[in-house]
Amino acid sequence: MATEIDFLREQNRRLNEDFRRYQMENFSKYSSVQKAVCQGEGDDTFENLVFDQSFLAPLITEYDKHLGELNGQLKYYQKQVGEMKLQLENVIKENERTELSRQKLHTQELLSQLEMANEKVAENEKLILEHQEKANRLQRRLSQAEERAASASQQLSVITVQRRKAASLMNLENI
Repeated sequence: MATEIDFLREQNRRLNEDFRRYQMENFSKYSSVQKAVCQGEGDDTFENLVFDQSFLAPLITEYDKHLGELNGQLKYYQKQVGEMKLQLENVIKENERTELSRQKLHTQELLSQLEMANEKVAENEKLILEHQEKANRLQRRLSQAEERAASASQQLSVITVQRRKAASLMNLENI
């Protein structure tokens, strides 16, 4: 909007310059001249300009017509800026909704992956327990086998000792 105002100020400045040039060029041509002071907006002051009153009315009419056109353009641009702001707000809202949907979908995917990972952990824990039970059973069987082996070894030792005694006794009887 500031650029439209700057544009209008620039147009005003150019029209005033054209008006001043026109007055200077046509000053010597016309006899019915009057002195006046024109006060414009801001710093636009033309002191002691000489102009013909008969040429002022068409210039003012043309100036007003041009100013009206510029005001119409300004209103049109302001309306378009307002519409663009609404469109921009709608786009921003749609982007936010889209982003939220994307984040929600991503969160759901992560939750699904977490659920699958938890199921695998549960399966692995079950397998570990089964393997531990199997290892405990094997350890008990090994311990039992070692005990039987130790017992068998003792019995073998006892039998070996008895056999030696029996063999010694037989040797003694044969003697």
